[in-house]
Amino acid sequence: MTTVILIRHGETLWNQQHRYQGQLDSPLSELGHKQARLTAEYLAKQPITAVYSSDLGRALRTAEIIADPHRLAAKPDQRLREMAFGVWEGLTRPEVVEQYPEIYYTRYQDVLSTRVPGGELPHEVVARFRDFMDEHLPKHGEETIVLVSHGGTLRLAIASILHMPLEKSYCFRVSNGGVSRLTYTRNDRGCLWEVSCLNSTDHLG
Repeated sequence: MTTVILIRHGETLWNQQHRYQGQLDSPLSELGHKQARLTAEYLAKQPITAVYSSDLGRALRTAEIIADPHRLAAKPDQRLREMAFGVWEGLTRPEVVEQYPEIYYTRYQDVLSTRVPGGELPHEVVARFRDFMDEHLPKHGEETIVLVSHGGTLRLAIASILHMPLEKSYCFRVSNGGVSRLTYTRNDRGCLWEVSCLNSTDHLG
């Protein structure tokens, strides 16, 4: 079995401003650094053998803080990036509604097939996440690994793992610094994944 700990990066300045970040970047806020430190303390005594991260700065910095107590280097990978939101990136929701009302409301009704110009569709995010997992899970039998990623990507990944419709991924709350723990069982019972917790935030105080 492989235990996979999924973590969303700490809060950023753009999170505070409620801006679409996508694959642009914004530095961690003071609270975001604290969330990363508290998550690192929570995981410090657990037998983690690898820490992988989105290569975007907010996730990679969070991953570096988490990896440090284990004397590990965070390993960046583009496949763990946030969903690309194209021309919406850097804008607040009211700005998106004002500048791109037709796309916004069409996407609200059909998120699976409505592409923001320059952005990704949900199944494309899942495909790259699965590609990452297919490559790395075989390397970590009977180990515990950490993946630091983003809210949108993690919601879609969890929905996919649990065989839920991707359009229902928004039913998951994925908090900054939230920890989800899944075990890849490799069994033949038709249930390859077991979920022990989703979005635990007790360690954040």
